[in-house]
Amino acid sequence: MQIHTHLFLVNDDLVPNITPVLDPSFCPKKVFLMSSSATHISAGRLKKILNDAGVVVHDWFINDSWDIEHVREKVLEFVGDHGHGDIALNVTGGTKPMSLAAYEIFHYADKPVYYVNPENDNVVWMHPRDRKSFDLADRIKLPLFFNAHDLRIVSSKNGAIPQKLRDLASLLVSDVSRYVHHLAILNYFASESEGTLLSPAQKNEHLKDQELQSLIKLLADLYLLTVDSKFRLRFMSEDARFFVNGGWLEEHVYSVLGGLSSIQDLARNVDFVWDEKESPVKNEIDVAFLADNKLYLIECKTKNFECKQSDADEVLYKLDTLRDYLGGKEARAMFVSYNRIPAIHKKRSEELGIKVCEGNAIRSIEAVLREWVSKR
Repeated sequence: MQIHTHLFLVNDDLVPNITPVLDPSFCPKKVFLMSSSATHISAGRLKKILNDAGVVVHDWFINDSWDIEHVREKVLEFVGDHGHGDIALNVTGGTKPMSLAAYEIFHYADKPVYYVNPENDNVVWMHPRDRKSFDLADRIKLPLFFNAHDLRIVSSKNGAIPQKLRDLASLLVSDVSRYVHHLAILNYFASESEGTLLSPAQKNEHLKDQELQSLIKLLADLYLLTVDSKFRLRFMSEDARFFVNGGWLEEHVYSVLGGLSSIQDLARNVDFVWDEKESPVKNEIDVAFLADNKLYLIECKTKNFECKQSDADEVLYKLDTLRDYLGGKEARAMFVSYNRIPAIHKKRSEELGIKVCEGNAIRSIEAVLREWVSKR
């Protein structure tokens, strides 16, 4: 049953105030945002998002979000002004005094109160109790989710991966121990080709390595590169160079996720910006997706972390920071590495709650991802 007017309590986490509006069976026609000067920026961002969703939004300002008596007065005023119609309270946001005072007034006035459960993204009716809880429709998309956290996606890739490249990636993950050394060499050549698409010349030891040469021929047959008369690798495009330089693993994970029915939005190579002291800060994530309105972040790497362990530190720090900023305890992060990760970093990932899939375990990446998404 749709209720036409809702009161939302604003804090920095906007998602519980967005997902009810995106569910067409529950969406209100009008929303009032209760906010203070401390949350006026978040309220402004939320107002724009809800307006874009076709909802009429009004502000309901309070002077102090921690003064429970003041909040009571403002909620009483709201109910007095709008209680003649059908109204409901989304008690999920705000400060504790805001949620307690608002719940008390709405309960006393016998008006509906609900809470958006962050664990399973469903609406729980707190009053009246005889209303049945229900799952919200998974309608939020990545650009809107990032925007709700004051980030803007600049670019991302969403298209399907060509089948021939998917087949190659499947081959590479099928026998990690066979290909790991040769992929490290190809990573080096691709990395050295950035900007020019032309690698240094292969050494005699490379030319005598039949396994490496077979892999280079396979890449050439897929029109990713050619070999010139000086035995240099010439990549056909920046996308081809990126693929050989480890992008194939990112694209493999992306393709596997694309086959899971529970994914509501999915992108790879996501570049985004945020403002820090009015200065834009750029960042990127290899793979991002939403399932059940919850965010999942994945970094995919093919480098050897034993050679430079600080690189593993950077990956874990990045995942931990972005996860906490974008979703807190409800978001999930995973580190997918073609090479084994040093024990010290595996222990650190466990402490941070970051899932790791490394080495030969990548052969079962589909099962790993399926369990990871379903296990909440």
